[in-house]
This record gives sequence, C-alpha cells and structure tokens, in this order.
Amino acid sequence: MQKPKVSVLISFYNLEPYVDQTLESVLAQKTDFPVEVLCADDGSDDGTIEKLRAWEQKRPDSVRVFVMDRTPGAKYEANERIRRMNAIRGRLFYEAKGEYVCYLDGDDFYTDEHKLQKQADILDADTGHRYIGCGHNGCYYWESTGEVRPIERPLRECSLTAKEYWSFLYVHTNAMMFRNIGLQGIDPYASGIPIIDNPLTFQFLPYGDIYYLPDCMFNYRQMEGSTYHRRSPYQNDILTALILYEQRTITRKFDAAGLVRFLREYQSLFAARRNPQLTEEAQTYMENIRAYHAGRLRRIVNYNREPLAARLWCEIENPVWFFAAKVCRHFIWKPKVRALLEEARRKQEQAV
Repeated sequence: MQKPKVSVLISFYNLEPYVDQTLESVLAQKTDFPVEVLCADDGSDDGTIEKLRAWEQKRPDSVRVFVMDRTPGAKYEANERIRRMNAIRGRLFYEAKGEYVCYLDGDDFYTDEHKLQKQADILDADTGHRYIGCGHNGCYYWESTGEVRPIERPLRECSLTAKEYWSFLYVHTNAMMFRNIGLQGIDPYASGIPIIDNPLTFQFLPYGDIYYLPDCMFNYRQMEGSTYHRRSPYQNDILTALILYEQRTITRKFDAAGLVRFLREYQSLFAARRNPQLTEEAQTYMENIRAYHAGRLRRIVNYNREPLAARLWCEIENPVWFFAAKVCRHFIWKPKVRALLEEARRKQEQAV
C-alpha cells in the first residue's frame, strides 16, 4: 500500500452488530488518495474481534486491528473506562501514518462517500497550515425509528479561530479531520487529559484554527446502553464542566473561551447545588475534581458536604464568574460569530 494520506481511527467494544456497516462506510469512501483504517478493540467478547479480524484478512492493504487485554467479564466504568479509552485512542494516533487523522466510534458510520475527500481538499488547499482541522455537521440517528436530526444548528461554511470555535461551536469528534502533528514529533496527548469528545478536539487547538462545513456526513447512533446514557444528566454536566480545568493543563490562553463554552453547565450545576441526592451522584467524580484542582466546581457539586465558609464563598463567587463569562462572550463573539449565530437562529425559526 502507498503511504496513506488519511488514517481513520476506529474504537470498538462489544459492537458486533455494527462492525460491517461502520467499516463499509469508511472503505466505500471515494478518494484520489490512499486511506488506512486502524481499528482498536477494548477486549470485546461478543464477536466484534472476530469480525474485525475478518475485515483485516479481507482488506490487508487498508485495515489493521489492535486488541487490548481485558480480564474476562470485567466491566470498567468511570475513571477506569476513561483510562482505557485514552489507551485505545492514543495507540491509534501513535500508529497512524496518514498526513491527516479522523476518529470514528465503532457504532457510527459515514453517510457521504465524499466526506474524506472534501475535508482533505480543504486542508490541502491551506498551504500555510492555518487550520489544524476541518469539521462538519453530523446527524443523531435513532435506529429503532430511522429518525435523523442534525447535531449542530445550521451554520454556513466558515473559518473560525481556535478561540471562536472553543467559545461556541461543538463539532463531534467523528466529524473532525486533524493534521497528524504526531508526524512532526508533537504529542497532543502528553497532558494525560481524556481523549474523548470536547477534550480530544481541544488538545489540537493550540496548533491552529478550524474550518467548518455544514454538510451532515455521518450518523451518530443513539443507544441507551452507551457510556453517556449510563451516566445521569447531572454527572454528564459535571464531566463537561471539569473540562474548564482540564484544558488548563495544556494552555491558559483559551480560559475566556472556556468560560463561555461551559457557562450553561456551571449555571445548571449551581442551580442544583442544594440537592442532597445530586451531591451523592457527584461523589463518583470527586477524585477527578481534586486531581485538576477544580475548587469552584467542587464547592458547587459537593455543596452539602462543604464547610460553612466554603458554601458562603460558593454563593458569592459564582454570580461573579457568570457575569465574567457573559462579558467574555460579548468580546469573544465578534461580529462574524454573532452574525453566524443570528443566521442560524433565523434558519431554525423558518424550519419550525
């Protein structure tokens, strides 16, 4: 096989029913360059590994498979699940030979056979390497009903600085194509923060801006048994809010954008601070909160267990932080970004 231009990095765990659809959607891509497909499995016991090995034998020129050790029957949750995901996605990245890399979850699939070509063309044309990545929209997909719905609001094609992107736009990791900075000896994951969703993309932002395409080119399968759905909405808000502190282990230059990005989660957690049941739910993640010295977040989610002085300080500091975030939003959201958001709002109103 010629040296690939794009490496597609796919992670699996007990996803046997979806292996074929996922790999077919990748291998059916129409490109004028070679593509390698790297698959990492987290020790499945449902037939996923056998299916992956069959694809590796069928397409040895394109597909490589890596399998992690797992104690038979072991179930990993919370921090251990994140650590294993870091190991899987890190291994895939370090094995990638392509000039560009794309991540994909093993139960999701591409819906546009020109997806990789469209994104690679954008990055190829950027000879000055302004953009570290090119992202696009995707669709939520409910298998039981066949319903699909766009993940993001209908923004038009645009370029965004890294700070603008981080302040307001979410592009699913399945929809991002990044430059493979590992080929330059740069390890984006050296900090050790999670290689999942928002943090995965953030670890590339210090190296460039983002180009955005509005096309929906992959389906994000919605399953009740997924890691996201096994956590409560409150716990998901905690993990999202913690990113504000995780990002500081990489750089502080996106602090203001982070305040804007995670304002909703902090306001929601603060509103629920006195609920003792939710305080109990938060205990699962106290180790993470302490590890990243997330004092403000700890005082909110652990409110009922904090000493009086800490609770009083929580009541004072958070309205100040919320005000600061809104000020940052005013100055970060330049006229271009405000125009994009206003345009999206009008499109949504017209669609109703």
